[in-house]
Amino acid sequence: MNQKAPIIIGEYHIIPENLPADGQLRLIFQPIDMTTYWRRCGLTANFVAGFYSYCYEASETKANSLSTIINELLENASKFSKAREGRINVELKQYGNLLRIDVLNVASKTLRDSFELFVNKLLSENVEEMYFSTLETKEDSDTKSGLGLLMMLKDYPVRFGYSFHEIDADTHEITVRAIINVEEI
Repeated sequence: MNQKAPIIIGEYHIIPENLPADGQLRLIFQPIDMTTYWRRCGLTANFVAGFYSYCYEASETKANSLSTIINELLENASKFSKAREGRINVELKQYGNLLRIDVLNVASKTLRDSFELFVNKLLSENVEEMYFSTLETKEDSDTKSGLGLLMMLKDYPVRFGYSFHEIDADTHEITVRAIINVEEI
């Protein structure tokens, strides 16, 4: 089988893959678990933020910021995954003050192409202008506006990288990697 190499966009390789982590946590979900019981995204984000708050002696504000970022990543992965055939892998690795969060989900080609186009737009346009433009034109029922990712880029010191990997014609793994210097949030 001829396996295609993933397409990497953004700041994906800031932390070398072979660098040993100071700590690590992995979670695996089915997207249907999160979308059926939507509050699970927030509960999971709060748990993970609390778990890492002890490592950083973080204030409540830092823990809340970390929870918000993790929640947005989980919600996006849940919304844009194949509901039953997919999975969501969340891997957090701590490197001193840096926290690397990888959220992998399995999506259709259509969703992958749409998200890849959005990511490339993020890198070429002014994020703050995109945020306010999206906010002005977003309809209440629009759940695919990208507003959550724009908010994270605008409001938090998070660096993002993205990996797009084709498994087969309509099955694609998308990894969103967030790197956070916890001292800055």
